[in-house]
Amino acid sequence: MSAWKTILTLLGIVWVAGAAAQSTRLRGRVTDAASGAPLQFVSVVFAGTTTGITTDREGIYSLETRDTVSRVQASMVGYATQTKSFTPRTFSQVDFALEAVEFGIGQVVVTPGANPAHPILDSVIRHKPRNNPDEYASYCCATYTKMELDLTNIKPRFRSKRMQRHFGFVFDYVDTSALTGQAYLPAMISETTADYYHSRRPALTREVIRANRVSGVEDSFAIAQFTGHLHGDVNFYDNYIDIFNVRFASPLADGGRSYYDYFLVDSTKVAGRKTYKIRFHPKRMSTPVLDGEVNIDSATYALQSASARMPKEVNVNWIKHLLLENENRLVDRAAWFRSRDRVSAEFSISEADSSKLTSFIGTREVVYSDVQIGVPIPADIARMDNNVVLAAEEITRKDDAYWERVRPYRLSEKEKGIYAMVDSVQQTPLYRNIYTIINTLIVGYWNTKYFGIGPYYKLASFNRLEGFRMQLGGRTTTAVSRRIRLSGYVAYGTRDERVKGGGSVELAFNRQLTRKLTISGKHDVLQLGAGQNALTESNILSSILSRGDQRLSMVNRGDAGYEHEWRHGIGNTVGARIQRIYGNRYVPLVHPDGTRVNSVSDLALHVGMRISKNESIYRMPFDKQYMGSVYPVLTLGFTAGIPGVLSGSSEYYRLEGSLRYKPELPPVGYSDITIEGGRIFGRVPYPLLKLHEGNGTYFYDPYAFSCMNYYEFASDAWVAWFFEHHFNGALLGRIPLLKRLKLREVLVFKGVWGMLSKENNGSLANTRAKLLFPVGMTSVRDPYLEMGFGVENIFRLFRVDFIWRLTHRRPMPGQEVQNFAVNLSLRLKF
Repeated sequence: MSAWKTILTLLGIVWVAGAAAQSTRLRGRVTDAASGAPLQFVSVVFAGTTTGITTDREGIYSLETRDTVSRVQASMVGYATQTKSFTPRTFSQVDFALEAVEFGIGQVVVTPGANPAHPILDSVIRHKPRNNPDEYASYCCATYTKMELDLTNIKPRFRSKRMQRHFGFVFDYVDTSALTGQAYLPAMISETTADYYHSRRPALTREVIRANRVSGVEDSFAIAQFTGHLHGDVNFYDNYIDIFNVRFASPLADGGRSYYDYFLVDSTKVAGRKTYKIRFHPKRMSTPVLDGEVNIDSATYALQSASARMPKEVNVNWIKHLLLENENRLVDRAAWFRSRDRVSAEFSISEADSSKLTSFIGTREVVYSDVQIGVPIPADIARMDNNVVLAAEEITRKDDAYWERVRPYRLSEKEKGIYAMVDSVQQTPLYRNIYTIINTLIVGYWNTKYFGIGPYYKLASFNRLEGFRMQLGGRTTTAVSRRIRLSGYVAYGTRDERVKGGGSVELAFNRQLTRKLTISGKHDVLQLGAGQNALTESNILSSILSRGDQRLSMVNRGDAGYEHEWRHGIGNTVGARIQRIYGNRYVPLVHPDGTRVNSVSDLALHVGMRISKNESIYRMPFDKQYMGSVYPVLTLGFTAGIPGVLSGSSEYYRLEGSLRYKPELPPVGYSDITIEGGRIFGRVPYPLLKLHEGNGTYFYDPYAFSCMNYYEFASDAWVAWFFEHHFNGALLGRIPLLKRLKLREVLVFKGVWGMLSKENNGSLANTRAKLLFPVGMTSVRDPYLEMGFGVENIFRLFRVDFIWRLTHRRPMPGQEVQNFAVNLSLRLKF
C-alpha cells in the first residue's frame, strides 16, 4: 500500500464546524484603530511567557503552544498594549486594533547611521562554528518526529446523505489550522523515533530509525526512511534551506544582505538571557526567499529561535503557505542545540487565498532529546552504509505502550483516534472505488485483489509497421505473494496481422537491499536506438506525438538477470540475453554482396555495477525508485557476445559507463549533467552497434537528441554528453511583465562524438562490415551538437523546448534532416 494512499482517505468528505483540539492555536490581524491599516513589527506573545512573534507586512500573526495559557498580548512602541483572553486547548481568532498614544518628549534629531541589526548578524556569522551543531566535532541525540496530513477547504456541497452514510464518523476530528485559519480534517498521522549521529571529521551523518508507524499503511517499511528527521532537515545556519527540492536563501546566510532587509525591532528576556529580535523582509522575489524573524542570544550570538514564512510572490509551485519554525536551547551550559523544529505547508492546485479548491496541510514536527556533544561515534554506526538506516523490518510493529513511553508529549484522544479513523475509512466501498481509480491512473494497472490489468496506456496504439495495435496484459499483486510476481501480455497488429506477447517472473529474495532474479521473454516489436526515457513503442502517447520517424524491428528476446546490492548504493547485476532481430522494409538487413538476411542472432553475457553515495531510494516489494543524491552516480557495464551457440551470433566485447551529477548552484538554479561513453571490440552487425539516441516524437527526452533521427548515427567507440541548466526563474523572474507568470528558463546543450572501425562501418563503398547500413546512417566522427532553451512551469505543469541542430545540417540521402525541433513535456516540480 503506497504512501500517497493516505491522501485519498478523505477525498469527497464533507465540511463541518470546529471541535475541541489538542493544543492552543491563535491566528489574527493587528491594525491601527484609527485608520484600519495593518501594523507590522507588533510583538504578540502569550501573556506570562516568552512564546511570541511579530506581525508580518499584512499585520498577520499565528501562534501555537501545548502549554496551558489563556491570554495573549500585543504591544508596539507608540501604541497602547492590549491583552485579550481566549479559550485554551482550541483554535481562536484574536484580532487587535491598537490605539496610538502620545508621548511628551522634547526635540528628537534623527541622523543617518548603520543598520543596528547588521553588527548583530555579522557576529552571528562569525560565531557559526561555535553555535551551529553541524560544526561540532561530534554529537548524538534521540529524535521524535510526528507528521500529519490534513484535508482543508472542502466544499460544503460534499455534505450529502451519501457522504454522511459512508464517512459520517469522521466529523468528530475536524479542527482549525493556525497556519491558514481554516478548518481541516486529519487524513494521516505518522510517528517515528530515531537515534541521530553526526561527526565533522570524518564527515558522517547517520539516522537509525528505531520505530515507525503510519496511519492507514499496513506495511510502512518502504516509506519509513522518509519519515525521520534527516529528510526535510531545516538548518537556519546554512546559507540555503533545502525543502521540497527548493533552496530558500537563509536569513542567516553569509551573504544574507543580498536577499533581505533587516530590522532590529526589540530586545527581550528569554530564560533570563537578553535576546535580540530581528525582523527580515526579502528585497526581491526572483529567487526563493522567506519572510519572518530570528531571535539572537546577545551573549553568544546563537540562534535562540526562528519563524519564517514563504511570501506569496515566490516562484514555488503547489505550496500556498509555508511556515518554518525552530527553537534551540543551551546544552552543557555552553553549547546550543535544537530543541524543536516544525514545518507547516499548505499544498494546493490554486495559490489564490480565495480559491475554493480542496487542499492539504502538511505538518512535520521534530523534538530532540538526550543530546550528547563531543561523544565519539560508535564503530557499528560508522560502518553503516547509508545516511538513513532502518534498524530492522520490525520497526513497524511497535505497540501502543511503546509509543506512549517514547513520546515527548501526550497525544490528545483525537490524535490517537486518527489511526482507527483512517483504517475505518479505508473499509468503506466508496473509498475503495476512489482509491482504485486514482491508483490505476498513477501506476498504470487496474488492480483487483490478486491480479492487476494493464498498463492502460498500452491498450491501443498505432504505428507504420503494425497499423492499429491492441494489447492486453496483467500481473499478480502482492496479495498473491510478496516474493514472486508473474506478468504477461498479448498484442495484435491489424497491418502486419501478427500476434505478439511476452511475460516475466520476478523473485525477490531481499527488500532492504535488493536481491532479485528476473526471467523474461518477449516476441514483439522494439525501437532500437531509443533513449532511456523515451516513450515505449506501444504507448498511445508515442503514437499521438510521433513525428513519423519510427523504424520498429520484430525481436525475439529472452533475458535472465540477477541484481545484488552489497550495501546501500553499491550493487551488481549479472545476466544473459538471447535474441533474434528480424529485418523489414524499414530496417533492412543486407549483406555487402546485396543478399538479404532474414535476421541476426545474439547471445551475450553481461555484468554491471552501479555506485552512488547517500542516495534516497524508495523500495517497494518488486520495484524501486531512485530519488537522487547530491553526489555523482556512476554506472559501469561489460557485455560479452558468445559465438557459435546460435547460428550467425557474433563474438564481441562491449564496455560502457556513465556518470550523472546534479549540482545545486543557488541562487541561479541547478544543473543536470550526464556523460557516457563506451567501446565495442569485435565485428558485429549494425543492430548491435551503439545506435545513437534519436527522438521520433515531439515529446522531450533529456537523454536523447531532439533533432536526430533513428538510425542516423552509429559508433563502436563514443562519448556523449547531455547538459541542462535550470535557472528556476532567476532571469524571467526579473522581467516585470513576465514575473507574474512564474516561468522558468532552461539551457540545453547535447552532443556526441564517435568513431567506427572499418570492420563495422557499413556505410563505406567496399565495406568489410557484416551488414550494410540503412541508407543515410553513418558515423559521427565529426561531433553532432545541438543546443537550445526551454521554458518550463507553464501553467505549473508544462515545458516547451526549442532545439537547434548545430552540426550535420546538410541533407543526407535517406534522412529527412531536422535542423530545428520543438518538444513538449510534462514536469511536476515545486
